[in-house]
Amino acid sequence: MSAPSQPAAPESATVALYRAALGPVNTAHYLDMFDRFDHAGRTSPVWNPAAGLLTLNWLLFRQLWGAALVYLACVQGAALLVLVVARRFLQWPPSVEWGVLLALLLLSIALPGAYGTALLHADTRRRMTRAVKAASTVREACATLEKQASTRRRLWVLVVLNLLLAGAAVAAYLVWRPVATSPAAVLNEVPESPAVPASNLALAAPGPASQAVADPPPPPSGPATPAAPAPAPEPPPVIVSPPVPPSPAAAEAAPPPEPMPAPISPPLPSPERATLVDRPSLPAPAPAKPASPPRPAPATAASAAPQAHGINVGLFADPANAEKAHARLVEAGFPAILQKVESASGERTRVRVGPFAGRAQAEEAAARIRAMGLDAVVFAP
Repeated sequence: MSAPSQPAAPESATVALYRAALGPVNTAHYLDMFDRFDHAGRTSPVWNPAAGLLTLNWLLFRQLWGAALVYLACVQGAALLVLVVARRFLQWPPSVEWGVLLALLLLSIALPGAYGTALLHADTRRRMTRAVKAASTVREACATLEKQASTRRRLWVLVVLNLLLAGAAVAAYLVWRPVATSPAAVLNEVPESPAVPASNLALAAPGPASQAVADPPPPPSGPATPAAPAPAPEPPPVIVSPPVPPSPAAAEAAPPPEPMPAPISPPLPSPERATLVDRPSLPAPAPAKPASPPRPAPATAASAAPQAHGINVGLFADPANAEKAHARLVEAGFPAILQKVESASGERTRVRVGPFAGRAQAEEAAARIRAMGLDAVVFAP
């Protein structure tokens, strides 16, 4: 016959308070750890995967609000120190910067993972002490701790929030990611050169009147294209004088004329143009005398250009300082110039701004230059 089973030992008040304070999620694991701490009389580092890999979510689930704020501030401060301060003043090479970031990441995982259980033990003991002091019995204290404990509902809320944040990050990346343009698309965007009409390239040649000349096609609608080269001007029409009959004496004295080749018939003119054939020759017009160039009007005081004003910014012994001031003025949009000046102390570099049409414009520019931390003295030539 089998021995009768022994009844389970009643749970101590401390274990009951621990169970009520921890809640229903992973209670047995933490009870075992807390019992080990209580027997040893002190806490020790114990690896906690949830606290190490999901530190912020684990702290929020266990309601460790102060520790969560400290962790978030430390992570952001370390990232700001490396990515902003060290990058600007220390100017680390990329390999050193990535190494420091990796070390900080490992540290942010190792410390919470090793000491997270000890932190939860200390916070649970504090809540148990407050509940026992506020209640008259252990049962009332347990009921109070159960109301404050983390539940499965809180766990699912954190899971949903993490999924929403991940989805928002992916959507933001898809919306604002840089669009890469392929080389083929860039080549296709290059506008083609407009075709030159054939009528503009054809040479004007005489032909029969029945030959038709096609009109040039209308210009394509769209962006303005460069104008086609103008056709070469047509040669002036040839004026043929009527033959003059020779006198009888000249005909007897002159030898018999040699046979002339058959004349080449001139091309028939276009019906749209008037012909000048068979018209009597007209005397050539006398060449026009070149017009004498106009005499320049004498310069007067009223037509003289107004004097310009300028601004003296400084006289520098170090050319590098002068170039820095000149660069700042040019970036601000001022017409700055550099001048080499010989003085008793040696060669100096002068920085000036101008010229300006009037003194009011020069004074306004001088005020803007003074706001940049530079000297500005207006002068008139």
